Amino acid sequence: MRHTTGALAALAALTLLGAAVVGGCGGATAAQPASPSPSAPPSGVADITGVVDTLTPGADTDTVTLLVVAGGSAGGEYDRASVTVVPGSTVWTAGGQRGDASDLVQGARVAVWFEGPVRESYPVQATAGVVQILTSD
Repeated sequence: MRHTTGALAALAALTLLGAAVVGGCGGATAAQPASPSPSAPPSGVADITGVVDTLTPGADTDTVTLLVVAGGSAGGEYDRASVTVVPGSTVWTAGGQRGDASDLVQGARVAVWFEGPVRESYPVQATAGVVQILTSD
C-alpha cells in the first residue's frame, strides 16, 4: 500500500508539472473583443493594425489567412501576425458595412481583434474575432 501511495503522489506531482509546462507554452490569450456589435466594429484598441502583406485562401471559400504587418506606430500589441479569418469572424468593410472574407485583399490596411488563444510563434498566430478594413488598396 505504501508503494502505491508514493507512486500516486509522484504521478500527481508530474501531472501538475506537466500542466504548468503545457500551460506556459500554450501562448497568451488575446483580450476577447466585446461581443461584436451588429451595427459597429469594436471601439477598443485592436490587437494589430497594419497592412495585409499576404493573403492565402483556405480550403473553403469562407476561410482566409492574412499576414498582417504593422508599420511604425500603428498601434496594437504585435508587429506581425498570421491571422486566420473563419466563418465566425466578423468583417467590417471600409464603408462601414458588414462584409466577409471575400472583402479582404492584399495591400488593405486593417485593424484586427483576436479571439481565443494566441500562439506565440513569430509571427504570432491567431484567429480573428473582428477584422475592420480601414482602407483598400
